[in-house]
Amino acid sequence: MKKIKNIFRKSLSAVLFSVALLLTSCTDYLTIYPANDIIHENFWQTADDVNGMLATSYLQLLSKESIERMVIWGELRGDNICVRKNNSQIAYKHIVEGNLQDDNEYCKWAVFYRAINYANMVLEFAPLVPQRDPNFTQGDLDIVMGEMYAMRALAHFYLVRTFRDIPLSYKASLNDSELGEYPQVHPCVALDSIMSDLDKADALVMRTGGFPNSVNPDFNYSRITRDAVRAMKADVNLWRAAFATYYQGDDSLNVGNPDDYYRQVIACSDSVINSYVSRISKFYKEHKVKIEAGPGTENPYYLSNNSISKVEPKRSSVYDNLFGSGKYFTSSTAISSRGEILFELKFDETRNVNTAISELYGNAKDKLGAMCVNRNYVRNTTDNIYKKSDLRVYSYTDIENLGAENVNESGVPEDIGIAKYTYENSPAYNSLQRSKDNFDANWVIYRLTDVMLMKAEALVHLSSAGSKEFGEAFKLVKTINYRSLSSEADSLRIANYPNKESMAQLVLDERVRELAFEGKRWYDLVRVALRDKSTANILFVADKVEGASSAVRKKMQSIHTIFFPIAESEMNVNSLLVQNPAYETSSSIEQN
Repeated sequence: MKKIKNIFRKSLSAVLFSVALLLTSCTDYLTIYPANDIIHENFWQTADDVNGMLATSYLQLLSKESIERMVIWGELRGDNICVRKNNSQIAYKHIVEGNLQDDNEYCKWAVFYRAINYANMVLEFAPLVPQRDPNFTQGDLDIVMGEMYAMRALAHFYLVRTFRDIPLSYKASLNDSELGEYPQVHPCVALDSIMSDLDKADALVMRTGGFPNSVNPDFNYSRITRDAVRAMKADVNLWRAAFATYYQGDDSLNVGNPDDYYRQVIACSDSVINSYVSRISKFYKEHKVKIEAGPGTENPYYLSNNSISKVEPKRSSVYDNLFGSGKYFTSSTAISSRGEILFELKFDETRNVNTAISELYGNAKDKLGAMCVNRNYVRNTTDNIYKKSDLRVYSYTDIENLGAENVNESGVPEDIGIAKYTYENSPAYNSLQRSKDNFDANWVIYRLTDVMLMKAEALVHLSSAGSKEFGEAFKLVKTINYRSLSSEADSLRIANYPNKESMAQLVLDERVRELAFEGKRWYDLVRVALRDKSTANILFVADKVEGASSAVRKKMQSIHTIFFPIAESEMNVNSLLVQNPAYETSSSIEQN
């Protein structure tokens, strides 16, 4: 692992601007401590010390560096995003065009190891505090420990999905001289270890919805709670199944049975879904909110419905409440919609702004960011990924008419902007984008529909899957799809998906329809490649590279190429690292 430079030399004063959002108290307690003091036992005296380090760990994921990587690692190589032609950032273009090298800026992983190291410090030293500060109880400690186990797991999980062979860090480190060299581990070993952390977290974190309004209702979404942990467990098990499938037959490894992992996906997903249904149905009754939901309806999972009107037929109120102005709890409908959020990174209007999304996706000043929608994603053909009545296409992109040519007055195709996260409300309602200076879009890590589609994926890929499993998977997909349609005529029909292959494609398509631009698409396609033991079924992503698609396809033939290389700077400081073979150079071969 890289000897991360200056991890703890940075001032802790950065915590001040967001501690009110993350912690249960907002006292002026933080002091700038010398780096050498932080890891020592004498630092850990009060609840404030623990909470400050808890906040600092979250802040690593809230940083521009982190959000950029969540987007670039999870989306840029997929089929729904392109780099704008006039963008000067060559690092983006190299990633898309398959010219990825170990000196690319986005091969650097330090921000995630910083989050891991802060989590490690809390896990090692926070247990000292209850005996020193009577205001910090064992129950308080348990919740913090649970969140840090989950934080460590989540950061490692991003790394293994992106780089495959990664070092695991489980010991707090102060600086370069004290941070030891760690070898990489096999991805199956890494995922087992990540799951161990999540099992510990599951038993300790706050139950979802458990933070009272008197503390801060945002904590139920911006801090890791039980349903968020179980969403992570479902996700990790999908990847365990994919890697187990890929490595089956390798007698040197004990990778486990993919079916066992898929069953765990289903169990974890059911836990999250049932928890949501229980909480939201209770909320509806208490607030006398009338919606057509529950068993026997088109909305058996109590999803928040879109309010469709003749005046604004393309407006998605669900978008408004999940990604737009509804995040401020302006109505009971907004609050119920927010219940679908399981974990998000919280940004506000002034102190903590999401500049990464502003630059990548756009804002009011620069309507289009560095990236835009791939035109094939909203192509004018009979097999559009979206139906014309699907409100999501008019909320996730700034397209006004699906299937239109989208050209300027000279007939030149115009770039299609990414609206998700950038508009204050559904673009079909108004065209006001968040400003560059007050960019407050929260970054969603997990939400309910993501988990529902994880369960559907697991059901379809069980080796014994038949009509029962396909029917249940279809019900999950249709519920999500149906709530976004303004016309019942476009509703999905199960007869159109008669076998495993077509049902698996339906689930994959619904994931890109529902979760577009949320840092999910490329990872979904990597799982496809691992299950197929081939990149053949994901080579279509090269079609977005005009004039060079065949060259990109050729570069993507090896399964190794779907993972990032380890940064040259990381290799130089850790002699135990072995470069991804797709990116080995003569110098890296000599080094190892």
